[in-house]
Amino acid sequence: MLRVSSLVLFVAVVAASHAVSSAISPALAETMSFENASAILAESCGKDIDANCLGLSLDAPRLKECLVRNLDSVSPQCRADYARAFEAIGKRVTAHAAVGKACEREKQKICADTQGKPGETIACLLKAPTRGVSAGCSKALNEAGYR
Repeated sequence: MLRVSSLVLFVAVVAASHAVSSAISPALAETMSFENASAILAESCGKDIDANCLGLSLDAPRLKECLVRNLDSVSPQCRADYARAFEAIGKRVTAHAAVGKACEREKQKICADTQGKPGETIACLLKAPTRGVSAGCSKALNEAGYR
């Protein structure tokens, strides 16, 4: 259970690091929830992380580098799944970032009182009548997993 909790924390760190560096087009995002990505990592790579990366700080770059460095001793299932999980996390983070741009008009028109408060802005957009939200904004909210 401790390893799964550590992996959930790790996924949060991965998300933060990808927010800065990801360049994947949001239009291509086939997003997976952070929970599903961490479940894949826990299921497929938990033993490999314990065996090869013990004592390592669970920040995204170090853990990912550890798995790559130890690729020859990592299980075939982990090899197959970790790249897919990291890619999915990156796509989800990119989709989250795209919401701000795709929903700019709605943020100013419908949710003006929540400017500067991202959590409240998302909640406002989700409560807004669908006829007041553009197709692009609605798509971005869906791809980011908010709906």
